[in-house]
Amino acid sequence: MRFNKVRKYIPKDSVICDIGCGSDAYFLKNISGLIKYGVGLDKDIKEYKDSKIELKNLEVFERIPLEGEKFDVITMMAALEHMDYPQEVLKESFRLLKKEGKLIMTTPTPFSKSILEILAFKLRLISKESIQEHKNYFWPKDIKKILLASGFKKENIKSYFFEFLLNSLIVARK
Repeated sequence: MRFNKVRKYIPKDSVICDIGCGSDAYFLKNISGLIKYGVGLDKDIKEYKDSKIELKNLEVFERIPLEGEKFDVITMMAALEHMDYPQEVLKESFRLLKKEGKLIMTTPTPFSKSILEILAFKLRLISKESIQEHKNYFWPKDIKKILLASGFKKENIKSYFFEFLLNSLIVARK
């Protein structure tokens, strides 16, 4: 569901960076026919490169070792809550985006915390390790504050809820 929410904001032939793409880079592979080129960053991915997709094994902390103003779109789906330095990662996202580029992200809201923990620890329906890695849960207003401090302008930030207020979708244009 999250992929479908994000996909509709990605223009055809975009150069995209998916931060926290996951160990299989499923989203990037799924949209490879839509994009011009995609870079996936994740601490659990095997390095790979072909004519459309490049996967880099790295954990995103404060600095992302990529050239600035290179991407039309940066995506982060269910990734920000895993990061120790969300402010720095969003500043880096701003740096990496081309003028008019878009940051598109999803993150669970505080409402989802207890539900995710039940699904992971009691019912074992989702990854326990993934939920244990959550460092924060964000309301859209909290993410907007961080985005403003990262260089984005208030009028260029839009937020939406999905999955009954359990997740938020944020779209910020540089």
